[in-house]
Amino acid sequence: MKIIKQIADNVVLFAEPDLMLDQTGCSGAGWAFRSINPSELVLEEAAEIPDGFVCGGWTYSNGTWATNDIGEQALLPAKRTAKIAELEAARLTVEYSNITHAGQTWKADKISRDLLGQVLAVGSVPSGMYWRDAAGTPRAMTYTDLQALGRAILDRGFLADQNLETKKAAVAAAATAAEIMAITW
Repeated sequence: MKIIKQIADNVVLFAEPDLMLDQTGCSGAGWAFRSINPSELVLEEAAEIPDGFVCGGWTYSNGTWATNDIGEQALLPAKRTAKIAELEAARLTVEYSNITHAGQTWKADKISRDLLGQVLAVGSVPSGMYWRDAAGTPRAMTYTDLQALGRAILDRGFLADQNLETKKAAVAAAATAAEIMAITW
C-alpha cells in the first residue's frame, strides 16, 4: 500500500495502491490534489493499513503506525462499543456462574434460576424438600433456605449490574482509546 505523509510530523494524508507524488502535487486513481506543496510530503510503502485508519488521523514512522488526536476521535465510538460489549459479557458470566451460599456451591444458570423462581412463587415447599447443589447432590432446603439462595443470586446480580453501570460511565468519560482499553471488569 502506498502512503503520502507530511515530512514534518509523519501524518499520513493519503493511502491507496495507486498514489503518485510529483512537483505538481499528488494523485491517485481518478483524483489529483494540486493545492499542496509536494516538497513537504513523501511517498512511502506500508505493508498494511491499520484497522480504523482515517487519513490525517494516523502517523507512520519506521514501519510503526500510531493514532493522533484525529485518529483517536475517529476510533473512539467503535472502541467504546467493543468495550461495553466486553463488560456486558463479563457481567453475564458473573451473574450466571455458580454461586457459593450457606457453605455450598449452587448452580445459578438461567434454567436453575427459572426453576428456583417457580418454586418460590408457590409460597411454600413440602416437608423434606431438597435442592441439588452444583454437583447434583440433594441438599435439604426449607422455603426460607431457598429464599435466601434466591436473595444471594439477586444480590450478586445487582452488584454486577451496578459495577457494569460504573464501568460504562468510565468508558463514556474516557478521552482516548488507551483509557478505554484500560477499563477492566
